[in-house]
Amino acid sequence: MLKFVLIFTFLLVSQISFVSAAPRVPDILTKNGLTYCTHAGGFSFNPQTTDAGTNMNLVTEQIYNKLFEMRNHDARVTPELAQSYSISEDGKTIIINLRKGVKFHHTQWFTPSRDFNADDVVFSLNRVLGHSTSLPEFDSSEQNDSFNKQYKIFHELAKKTRFPYFESIKLKEKIEQVEAINPYQVKITLFAPDASILSHLASQYAIIFSQEYALQLNADDNLIQLDILPVGTGPYQLKDYVRSQYVRLQRNGQYWQKKAQIDNIIIDLTTDRTGRLAKFFNGECNIVAYPEVSQLGLLKNVQGKFEIKSTDGMNLAFLAFNFQKEKMRSLELRRAISQAINRKRIIENIYYDTATLANEIIPKVSWASSQLPYNEYSLYNPEQAEKKLRKQNLSLNIWVLNEEQLYNPAPLKMAELIRFDLMQVGVQANVQAVTRNHLIKSLKNNSADYDMILTGWLAGNLDPDSFMRPILSCSSQNDITNLANWCNPSLDYILDFALNTKELKLRTYEYREAQKIILNQLPIIPIAHVKRILIADTHIDGLELTPFGNINFDKLSLRQDEKNKVKK
Repeated sequence: MLKFVLIFTFLLVSQISFVSAAPRVPDILTKNGLTYCTHAGGFSFNPQTTDAGTNMNLVTEQIYNKLFEMRNHDARVTPELAQSYSISEDGKTIIINLRKGVKFHHTQWFTPSRDFNADDVVFSLNRVLGHSTSLPEFDSSEQNDSFNKQYKIFHELAKKTRFPYFESIKLKEKIEQVEAINPYQVKITLFAPDASILSHLASQYAIIFSQEYALQLNADDNLIQLDILPVGTGPYQLKDYVRSQYVRLQRNGQYWQKKAQIDNIIIDLTTDRTGRLAKFFNGECNIVAYPEVSQLGLLKNVQGKFEIKSTDGMNLAFLAFNFQKEKMRSLELRRAISQAINRKRIIENIYYDTATLANEIIPKVSWASSQLPYNEYSLYNPEQAEKKLRKQNLSLNIWVLNEEQLYNPAPLKMAELIRFDLMQVGVQANVQAVTRNHLIKSLKNNSADYDMILTGWLAGNLDPDSFMRPILSCSSQNDITNLANWCNPSLDYILDFALNTKELKLRTYEYREAQKIILNQLPIIPIAHVKRILIADTHIDGLELTPFGNINFDKLSLRQDEKNKVKK
């Protein structure tokens, strides 16, 4: 053990030397501030335009509010910008009463002339739906004709923008119309009852924009700024951004809830996993996200006041079979391959026990999780697998996205472990690393030549529909989210039935039945549910980590001795 500690200490010192030589965040910005170190991959000021299933965006959670919030792992949502809501008896109409007195950020690039109201909600939801929105009646003067014209141009441009998460859940097929009844009341009309819709409106993607800001930008032919220089209603607002370096968030003095206690939040984007740990112990980070999990066990031997925060996450790493390949449609083959893979070894060697073995599809953090009995095909049984596979002389192509994700910190290494397991039972496996762009292009051109692909999914809320439908339903069969290209009408029937009932126990039962179909048919092999982990300075109070990796900076405070240390 001492040998490993010395090695880690050497690596840490080496990294500290490198980090110290790199540009530091100016000291003036850290006064009464907190530095959160993470990575720059997939960063965006608008999570709606990022790939569905990729890392959650911590920054936008501080800048924007949503209509609803998810708390305490509950199936019910808590009103946020909404003050209350009601659902019609037939489940197809939702009336949302909005909070009054909520102000948008005053920034160097925008000064609002009014408070948040129903127009902002209608605009924000219709933007992702690609709908044109009715305007108040105007006279036929040239000025008002011009205003209407630029508003229509905005919606034509909006239709060209992709919103991957909302596309993955088929939001356009759920919501028929969004309209303002009065300045503080919105009516949402659904095509059919949908018990998941409020959860989608509570996801990190359902942020509310300023309609006034968008129209101002569109009039200047500068609509792209809406997603680059954000304006929200959240507890913090954007002050500075240096690409791939840092984001500075400043406390919003007009926040409608209790004011944040920390003035400045610095999101440091400069380091890799080991570099972030080095910066933490060098005093340059107060909180570290996505630490190098292989080093967590050694931290207890490092002097310093810190704590490791963790929580179960709403995610799944899995190996998907490509049903466009005829041989992969063999149930017997898929079951044998599942038995050949030592998933427990993957948990130990890839996640270092920061993940749990996925014996079901829905993570246990979800309210719909249920303890299913072990399926014989999910148990490691290489002897049984070899009897079925050795004689077939199979050669299979395994594609793996060559990018670190929360659900898979070492994708190539995991692919090699799977390749080794398959070789032991007589299957030749060829591992090919691909980029996300290559994968998207190959799927579009129908040239994706993989038999299996190592991938995963991050859900935006706790509702199991948003977890299962994108990756395994018939409606997503030709989408990038359903890389198995699998369609099972029985599964879709259950998922649809579960959405049409308000009874939570019945929904839970239906999702249990849906999981049984998946685990019996094995379109994917579930591998791991990964824990969300942060390393934090013990001087920080109020730190709570959500299953989606977010924290509320407005709930944090620095202890008095830490404040004094910062001032010095």
